[in-house]
Amino acid sequence: MTNQAVALSPYAQDSLPRESESVAQTRSKFLQLQALVTIVLSYQMLFGSQVHVLADVQMAVILGLLLTCVTVMVIPPGWIEAGWFPGILALGDTAITTGLIYVSGNASSDLYLTYFVIIFIATMTRTLKQLFLFLSLVCTFYGFTLYQEIHTTGELHEHHLLRIPLFLVMAIFYGRTVEAARTLAEKDSLTGLPNRRKFVTIVSKAMARARNTGEHLALLFMNLDGFKLINDTLGRRAGDELLKAVAARLVEGPANGHSLGREGSDEFTLLMEPCRSPQASVDLAQEVLRSMAPPFPHGDREIFLTASIGIAQFPKDATNAENLLSTADTAMSRAKEQGKNGFQLYSPDMEAQAHQKLELKQNLRKALDRKEFRVYFQPQVELSSGHIVGLEALARWYHPKRGLISPAEFIPAAEDTGLIVPIGTWILQEACSQVQTWHRQGGSLVRVSINLSARQLIQEDLVTLVGQTLRHTQLDPAFLEIEMTESLLMQDTDKTIHTLQALKALGIRLSIDDFGTGYSSLSYLKRFPIDTIKIDQSFVRDVTSNSDSKAIVKAIIGMAQALKLRVIAEGVEHEEQAALLRDEGCHECQGFLYSPALPAENMERVLREWPARPFSAV
Repeated sequence: MTNQAVALSPYAQDSLPRESESVAQTRSKFLQLQALVTIVLSYQMLFGSQVHVLADVQMAVILGLLLTCVTVMVIPPGWIEAGWFPGILALGDTAITTGLIYVSGNASSDLYLTYFVIIFIATMTRTLKQLFLFLSLVCTFYGFTLYQEIHTTGELHEHHLLRIPLFLVMAIFYGRTVEAARTLAEKDSLTGLPNRRKFVTIVSKAMARARNTGEHLALLFMNLDGFKLINDTLGRRAGDELLKAVAARLVEGPANGHSLGREGSDEFTLLMEPCRSPQASVDLAQEVLRSMAPPFPHGDREIFLTASIGIAQFPKDATNAENLLSTADTAMSRAKEQGKNGFQLYSPDMEAQAHQKLELKQNLRKALDRKEFRVYFQPQVELSSGHIVGLEALARWYHPKRGLISPAEFIPAAEDTGLIVPIGTWILQEACSQVQTWHRQGGSLVRVSINLSARQLIQEDLVTLVGQTLRHTQLDPAFLEIEMTESLLMQDTDKTIHTLQALKALGIRLSIDDFGTGYSSLSYLKRFPIDTIKIDQSFVRDVTSNSDSKAIVKAIIGMAQALKLRVIAEGVEHEEQAALLRDEGCHECQGFLYSPALPAENMERVLREWPARPFSAV
């Protein structure tokens, strides 16, 4: 499959929209039927020739019915989709009808009995054939009863005749109402796919069949990587369209012949029945990942999506539907931890790790209040002079029981929980305050670099926050540098450019971190107001021994020189690496060759013993 934008095929474009459209149409028809039965009831009960009701009472009832109809028309979709709605609807209709019967003077045991029999049987019918058979029986029995009454009394009452069409309408209404509620309760209104409730039923039935046949099942739990950021930057409507496009691509591709459902906002589930072997589920997961590779067209831009997939097997990993979904979800979380855009087969040890991760997130919420975070600084050394000209501020977490927790462990958890925003704000304030303290004390005039997360970049008040921090700490903006990754910059380029320009107007510097691992495009380097690019350590690590890495490093430095950008190499550990980078024209380096990241008190000593030249000469 080529990595090009692919428009949805006619099948994919028609299938899912029609499904979701049918849900909306079902809801609309249900509301119309609700109004119709109310009108028919009001006519039968209030305006028959045998009915004697005061005009004021009639008017009050009519106004009440109209208000009821209006209320039904504006019921939120979420209510109608709820599982409790059919029961509430039946109780409400029973109350309305009982009131009308009583007011009209038509109250009788046979009418009540017939009415409740209609409600009961109509709600139990699931097919048109069953409903037709039921209606035929009702008409036959009621017609026979009516014939006996006429034969015995010799009289024919109009309201007796009107009961037949009334009962027919009521039966149709209740049958359609239950079917509508069932449809709305079992289908995702956006994609038309089975929702979680329905999918659990599908899995449960498949498990029952598998127990009888001895076959195996596989459940794939799929989560779209970074979808929340797309939703936040492009808007919910664009996110909804993207979800429908993803569902359509899955339906016409890897999910064809399997059961596909929508688990949540950005999650899909896929049941493989039967699953001949674990490798078959792996092959299906790889097929899903390949289907996500082509970009999704959105207006005049293309959106690239990847997915993380967890795989659980029945009966090996779980014995009921809920547990199978849970284990697949756990495996999906592991796939995300392993770098996303991949899959993981469930294993029992994942449960213990999942509990540890949950505990970590809970402790993370308390860490800020308990002041357990620290800011460490790693020096950035100018190759031409050997002086320290900058410091990168890095977060460290000292847990009271576990000690120092690696950023690789808690930063993803902070991203997941949204705590990366307050943590990032705290780091910005602490780092700026510390560097300004060194400047006031007459120490080295070094700049400080601070990493910006995806959630921070989309904050509406980001520019205001940075400006307030600079004013509060009195740090000269020229000594602050904000670092962002390539992939982060490309999420919503127009909005990102606007934000970067506003940050640049404050007088700070901007840097691209981990350069070479993302888009690495000259076109966006020209558009973004960038001052510095940082070569990712994966290229620096073997730059002296791998010709490909060396060629990439030379190309990055050459490109930066042409664009008048400064270049910093990360992860420098050996003199040979530093010498090669200096010869190629790299401006600065950071890494263990010079110093690991150190707390402020240790870095202060390093700066005293290794004075930097004035920043103005950088």
